Amino acid sequence: MKTIKLPTGVFKYDTAKPLGKRGGFGQVFLGLTAKGEEVAVKKLHLSAAEAAHRELSIADELKGRSFEHVVLFLDAGQDADTGDYYVVMPKAEGSLQDELDKSGPFAHEKTAGALLQIVEGLLEVGGLVHRDMKPDNVLSHEGKWKIADFGIARFVEEATSANTMKNCLSPAYAAPEQWKFERATHATDVYALGCIAYCLLTGRPPFTNDPQWEHQNSTVPPFNCADARLKTLVNMCLRKVASSRPTLSRVRDLMAGMIAKPQPAEGAGSLAALASAAVYVSTKEQEAQARQAAENTARESRTQLAKSGYEILKDNAERLWGKIHLHAPNAKRMPATGLHSFECRIGKAQLVMDFGMNEVAPKSFAQSGWDVVAFSLIEINQPEPQYSWSASLWFARLQGETDYRWHEVSYWSWSGHKFHPFALTPGKDADFAGSNISHSVSIAYGPVTVDDEQEDDFHDRWIWLLSMAALGQLRQPNRMPFSWPPQLS
Repeated sequence: MKTIKLPTGVFKYDTAKPLGKRGGFGQVFLGLTAKGEEVAVKKLHLSAAEAAHRELSIADELKGRSFEHVVLFLDAGQDADTGDYYVVMPKAEGSLQDELDKSGPFAHEKTAGALLQIVEGLLEVGGLVHRDMKPDNVLSHEGKWKIADFGIARFVEEATSANTMKNCLSPAYAAPEQWKFERATHATDVYALGCIAYCLLTGRPPFTNDPQWEHQNSTVPPFNCADARLKTLVNMCLRKVASSRPTLSRVRDLMAGMIAKPQPAEGAGSLAALASAAVYVSTKEQEAQARQAAENTARESRTQLAKSGYEILKDNAERLWGKIHLHAPNAKRMPATGLHSFECRIGKAQLVMDFGMNEVAPKSFAQSGWDVVAFSLIEINQPEPQYSWSASLWFARLQGETDYRWHEVSYWSWSGHKFHPFALTPGKDADFAGSNISHSVSIAYGPVTVDDEQEDDFHDRWIWLLSMAALGQLRQPNRMPFSWPPQLS
């Protein structure tokens, strides 16, 4: 037995006698008060260093109050000797998870009864948000279902880093906003309530394969429920957008109504038909929100991928400039202006690159099969005699490839006698040129990668072109398409 000294008392607990499963925030053990009465002692998975010895005052807001469906702490704080954090609670008969493991999925009437008691507990504490609702935290005590661990999640959230909080989440029950480290509200508890309801009805939580992604983007898996009203409510609670979920008060009223007036038998008139219609509508609503959430996630991911691509290209350009300046001390780096995010000159010859944030919509290159995320361009301008040579830079995963890389592609066309290499922006010409379909625009050179192990080759090409322009000797290649090094006309 281990002895701990907390703010209002001394307790012992037996590490060989855990009560329930190890949770995200701590492990519960059988303990004793100084008088020998049995209690539950929870040791938090939180070091004094992580919490900076912050006072564990989670019990203060509940002291002196009477609750029907909330388990109160008998004591909470740091052990005087070790600095570890503990909470002490009355010993319960078991948890909702224990009942589920023992008896299997609940009938809809039993589910509704348990959910109503949970909601009553959430409403009893007023402004407090639980943040970690799950069947393990709903305990059977004095013949009622009661919520345990109120305030622990908020303490960890306020006292530690986001990383620590993320590691403490109960993945199967965490709301979409928790995965994004957004502020938890009562809607967060409503979402967890929907997960609990789904679990009671089916025997498992709705999302278990990849909870972080699924909670934010996936539709609720199909499930059976004899009461169409309860099925509708579960769908409403599991909406991805927090503000669109029902309030706790509305959930309570709906649950009380279901219990007071059982669902009419299937096919028994207009009310049963209406309840079935409500299930259909609620299912479609949450599916629509899931699709929108998945699209938003994909768009955000694509934006971050594009940003990372531009950082790679900017670093590439800096190393290119370093080589130019080392071997041509009279080369000048010009201030970034307009589209020219990078510009340098040797004499009157100019090399420019564009680093503007130019994202490309998905499936813009449907014919070629290229997944282009972002684009840039690189260009040499020779004033005397006037001539320009340019190439598109695509940050893309080409067909058959697995990685996103920067690729250089120059184009040419018979139309308008454009027998010189030029760059294109995203559009039909660039897409068709990269496909097997005949088109007025074709690839003159490329695609070749320009980053990582191919960076030096990229630099060599454009340094050579810049050198030719500085000498006034840059001309069009004598054939199209051309290979490197090109033979000039």
